[in-house]
Amino acid sequence: MEEIAIFYSIIKDLCGGRVYPDLIPVQNSATDPAMWPAMRYVLVSGQVEATNCYQSFNPRVQVDIYASTAQERAQCVQQVMDTIQASDEIECLLKTTPFFSYDIDRKKYLATFDYLIV
Repeated sequence: MEEIAIFYSIIKDLCGGRVYPDLIPVQNSATDPAMWPAMRYVLVSGQVEATNCYQSFNPRVQVDIYASTAQERAQCVQQVMDTIQASDEIECLLKTTPFFSYDIDRKKYLATFDYLIV
């Protein structure tokens, strides 16, 4: 999907370039500070627009940010939002506000939110 490729091209340099599709790689050790923060983006849904002769699909992308501290997590969330909002390449609508939690398995602070690409 071209929209997802454009979305990635906009965010790829954030979190020190640790931006991954679908999952955070296993080699990202929770104890190695050089591996964090990290971000993953996942195509989770979308919106179908139907017309008489054509259907188009607007993808919905979930963004998960993992960070070592709550402050670092908040900074990364703000960077993502500012970067996407400033982009002229693609129009994204924030569909959920960031949900902040803690990933017990990874021992990382987590933020989850998603965008509809229109």
